[in-house]
Amino acid sequence: MTDLLLYIGPGLGLGTIIIVLIILFIVFISFGSIIWISIKNFFRKMTRKAKK
Repeated sequence: MTDLLLYIGPGLGLGTIIIVLIILFIVFISFGSIIWISIKNFFRKMTRKAKK
């Protein structure tokens, strides 16, 4: 009886893998956007100083 409770099946395993991948994707996209916005603002400030 206890062996049956340990079986999670392929659906739950696949769902868990997909959820973990989605969370990792969200984390990488958020870090990437933070870095992208910082770089964009830096170059925007540099071009404004160069125009003056």
